[in-house]
Amino acid sequence: MADAVVGSPAADEVRPYKIHVVQVPTRHLHLARQKLELTRLPHEGSLPKSTEWWEPKPVIEPLIDYWLEKYNFRDIESNLNANIPQFRTSIALSESASPLRIHFIHARSSSANALPLLVLPPFPLTNLSLSHLINPLTTPSDPTHQAFHVVIPSLPGLGFSDSIPANRSPIDATASIFNTLMTSRLGYRHYLTTNTSPGSSSPSRIDFHLAHAISTTYSDSCLGTHLISPVLSAPKLTSSPIEFAKWSLAWFFRGGVAGYEERDFLGYYSHSSSPPITEIRDPNTLAYGLCDSPVGMLAFVLRHLRQIASGNGGVVGSTGTFTREELITLTNLAWLPGPEGLLRFWSGTSLHHSSHQLPAKTPTKPKVAITVFASSYSSSTATAAPAATNEKDDVEQLDLSGIGRNQGRAQSTFYPPAWAHGSYSVLHTSRVDSQPPSSLLLFEQPDIIYDGIRALAKEVLKIDKRIIPVAPLTGVVVEPASTATPQPTTATQQPKPEKTIKPVVAEPPILRTIKEEKTEDKGKGKDVLKDEGLLSPPTIPAVKRELSDGSGGISSPDTLVESSPSPLGRS
Repeated sequence: MADAVVGSPAADEVRPYKIHVVQVPTRHLHLARQKLELTRLPHEGSLPKSTEWWEPKPVIEPLIDYWLEKYNFRDIESNLNANIPQFRTSIALSESASPLRIHFIHARSSSANALPLLVLPPFPLTNLSLSHLINPLTTPSDPTHQAFHVVIPSLPGLGFSDSIPANRSPIDATASIFNTLMTSRLGYRHYLTTNTSPGSSSPSRIDFHLAHAISTTYSDSCLGTHLISPVLSAPKLTSSPIEFAKWSLAWFFRGGVAGYEERDFLGYYSHSSSPPITEIRDPNTLAYGLCDSPVGMLAFVLRHLRQIASGNGGVVGSTGTFTREELITLTNLAWLPGPEGLLRFWSGTSLHHSSHQLPAKTPTKPKVAITVFASSYSSSTATAAPAATNEKDDVEQLDLSGIGRNQGRAQSTFYPPAWAHGSYSVLHTSRVDSQPPSSLLLFEQPDIIYDGIRALAKEVLKIDKRIIPVAPLTGVVVEPASTATPQPTTATQQPKPEKTIKPVVAEPPILRTIKEEKTEDKGKGKDVLKDEGLLSPPTIPAVKRELSDGSGGISSPDTLVESSPSPLGRS
């Protein structure tokens, strides 16, 4: 059963958010420096080097030197605050539970026809890693392309979002939280959702399970989901006799009929369909090691990036994907808040949603668009991803090639997309002629994500008018449920049952730091959140706040991004 979300006046507020010394105290940065200076690295193995595992010392040592000598987190922090519209709200999963503070990006489009879009970051990256997706979605260069109001939350326990309590399914709880964020907090009664990485190769298949949970549990509000390489199962005679007949016919002719293509079978035969071995059941042992060692966290991040990049031959950075600064920023965003939330989310998914078990069917099939990668999966014929351009000096690029032969592409999976008809109402299918990608898809080939989202939106608009915006959304504040009571204009008119959305005058887009004001705990109980330690919420009034530039101006909680910040706030 899905987790129920309970609202409260204190939790209903949506507050602008800036990373500052409360979330990342200077003493933590000093502690990281001390630990880097005292780092003791393991000895390298004897020659010749093993082909079975990774030898990280030649990669990690130069990164430690760069971290100590050139890296400045406060500069990164200022760049993120200046260029990314960040917010935070608190959502409780039950009456007895304390509200969880959820950090999210909310960028509105200036288009009157823009549609609300929930963008799911790939585990274990935070939402701040996806900032380069904002402008192409809110302000597409082609005026004929669909525009979107973009919401990118950080998964609970990652970045600046609080962790989900123990003994709960992280997937079900996160799906409930994200749906509440879109509908109750931001006022989008209906919205679309998209993955940003292949779900079948995600650790414990977290990316797929989360998108599936939102699309099936909240189909009344989530009107369509874009799935990338979803986890599917072959149709069975007992449960889907028509789809089973189509699959049997296509099997006999080896494609070309009933929605199957020949390359589906090439991929099915030559690509492993076994689940990736990326589950963890005990998060605390690893958390104790990583929490005390920024270098250990760096090695963990690098190993994960190498693993998810296995579909591209095990090379990270050879196309200019990451600089040293960006890799250290990824590490900091995981290490400074504490890695335990990330690991517990992963472990909880492994326990509650075994990657060996596919989700059960639902009475109503959710609407989806599917993107799969339909090359022949032959290393001699597959097309490599196009090289990304990067103006940084070559000395800053990091090549993580040389992955062990037993840690390569066997972890990728392929399922014929026609198998999805048994569980979903498939509105659009896209077969991309390229190698099976990785979670680096959102950095190396984001156009594939954009195309899938727009194809989904086009088909949903044809059949479900609820997604069509009633009026241009120039700036809104969602009032708490306890105060949002419609008032009848005459004695015969009755209040509408829906929550009222109070419009406010849209101010010019402002991306400067908003002045913060301190508040005191006035004894209102558990709904009052205190600013203590990491992940404390900024205490800013919910509506109309004074700017810090001394101009006397005010800003709306909604922010329109004029230009797209690059990944991880890269300028």
